[in-house]
Amino acid sequence: MITPQAIATYGKTVLWAQLLTDQADVTNGEWMAVIGWHPLTIEINGITTATLQVRGSNAKAQPANSVDGFQLGADVSVDGLLALDAPIKWMKIKVTSYSSGTINAYMMASPQG
Repeated sequence: MITPQAIATYGKTVLWAQLLTDQADVTNGEWMAVIGWHPLTIEINGITTATLQVRGSNAKAQPANSVDGFQLGADVSVDGLLALDAPIKWMKIKVTSYSSGTINAYMMASPQG
């Protein structure tokens, strides 16, 4: 499971995590607990020819990485910034097809209290 880092900025704590690091092949991704962290943003860069999906789950326990859960939004095939404001428990990035590129994905969120 990916563990986020807490970053104090401008008197507020935000959470940051790297979801993909120099990914150069298909992958099921790795689940990260995000309950209570919305809205959140995901920055994806390094795509040359690849398709990614943001996947979510509200399962009671952390799903196995081989479990897809449900897709949040459309397939992603270009670099960009995605915003999610849906309260979900688990999230991951899945690379469903890959031809080229070195893909990185970062998440930033503000914990709700």
